[in-house]
Amino acid sequence: MGYQNWWKILESLIAELRRKRVEISSDVMTSLRSAKTMISVYIADSSRSESIPTIEEYLLNVESYVITLAEDNFRKEFVDSWARKLDQARKEPDKPIRPLTSRFVHGIPKEKHWIRVLPSNTILEKDVEKLATQSELSWKKQPGGYILLYGSKEKVKDFVRKMAEKCKPTRKS
Repeated sequence: MGYQNWWKILESLIAELRRKRVEISSDVMTSLRSAKTMISVYIADSSRSESIPTIEEYLLNVESYVITLAEDNFRKEFVDSWARKLDQARKEPDKPIRPLTSRFVHGIPKEKHWIRVLPSNTILEKDVEKLATQSELSWKKQPGGYILLYGSKEKVKDFVRKMAEKCKPTRKS
């Protein structure tokens, strides 16, 4: 099933609805982001088939919401056109998933896990370094502005969790 394709069409439909001044619920946007995350998890480890029902649930919830919005605000032709695109996207398989292999990174002990981060305006270099130190990870600066962080699997996961929390957009109440 084409989860990436399905997600992209839903994203495009939401963008079209927003251009036409239709308000989209923040819960729907959260579900769309969650679907994207789960799709990425599934792509990273396609043996984790327990991700599939969750992905499908998120995508179906978003689809039913936006199609209902489209039906309430636009002509039948508009809705039918998007419904056909969604149906086609679900049927087309995604590009083949290349299995991830463990790659050797020079200068890192073989038993260590690692992640490479590119600081930006959202994620400042000093914040990455501070969080890496707090997470008890070793780090090195690399060419191109990347920072290579490495340590135990649990500590790398902890770093990713903390970084995601730090970068999560704040909601206006």
